[in-house]
Amino acid sequence: MVLSEANKQEIHHVADLIKSKTAVLGADALARLFEIHPQTKTYFPAFTGYDATNAQVIAHGTKVFDAVVNAAGHLDDLPHHLEKLAKKHGTELLVDPHNFVLFSDIIVTTLAIHLPTLTPATHTAVDKFLEEIAHQLSSKYR
Repeated sequence: MVLSEANKQEIHHVADLIKSKTAVLGADALARLFEIHPQTKTYFPAFTGYDATNAQVIAHGTKVFDAVVNAAGHLDDLPHHLEKLAKKHGTELLVDPHNFVLFSDIIVTTLAIHLPTLTPATHTAVDKFLEEIAHQLSSKYR
């Protein structure tokens, strides 16, 4: 992944902005994923609902956004930092790797809605970052 110093600064800035809002943002993003790409619901058969007010959606969305915020602190070593998650998704959960790309797009949309100061430069940096996360999470699929 090629992130410039400016990209890294933008990613750290966004992580700082969202770290106190991971429940709201995560639930919104996950609910949008389920609505726009309903096939993704198949990985969550135990969920009792798929909207942003559902406790299971909130919990999982929070977990995802917390992981994204945490990954922002490991930009220089994402492959190592995400290795356990990649193994879990690639060998245990068997999530179609394309879903990481879909979710990355939804996350950027969610950030644009909730962060009115999201500039094109910030959008670009976050997009590159999420693309790398998606790549790393897909890396243990064989």
